[in-house]
Amino acid sequence: MMKKPWETSITDLSTMSPAARSAAMRGGMEGWGQVGGLPEHIRYMEALVPKSRKLCHCGCRSRKSHVGKSNGVALMSGCELVVRRWVRA
Repeated sequence: MMKKPWETSITDLSTMSPAARSAAMRGGMEGWGQVGGLPEHIRYMEALVPKSRKLCHCGCRSRKSHVGKSNGVALMSGCELVVRRWVRA
């Protein structure tokens, strides 16, 4: 039986950010970086690299400074407050 691509690739935990490593340990590594957004996946946030960015969609007039991820896949971006609310939801 052929394995799916996400079953054969092994992600190195030592190269992940602390938030990503924590989510991987709590939610499992199955489909890491391939599939995100399912209800059983752990949501977390990471800071974006400082460069020219668009404004946040919430109306706070600040730049998008963080990205919301689930299972290693970026799903949304915005200011820190918006992303923290998304992670908690």
